[in-house]
Amino acid sequence: MRERLCLEVERLGLSAVIMGSRGFGAEKRGSDGKLGSVSDYCVHHCVCPVVVVRYPDDKDVGNAQPVVTVKEAEVEEEGGKG
Repeated sequence: MRERLCLEVERLGLSAVIMGSRGFGAEKRGSDGKLGSVSDYCVHHCVCPVVVVRYPDDKDVGNAQPVVTVKEAEVEEEGGKG
């Protein structure tokens, strides 16, 4: 599913992806990060900038601000022409 998502983003030529994350994959993997498995994969493999929005855990209810992670697209430099 996550691989297909990145392939479709590239096929459609999207300029950015905005997605949500509940972070369940991070809990299963024992990761201290807050991203779930699909959003983490997309951040590292999509060809365009990815914005991941998630809300704090239930224990952090007092601070109701969303947590946002942004990954900028990597730009490859072209070799010098002579």
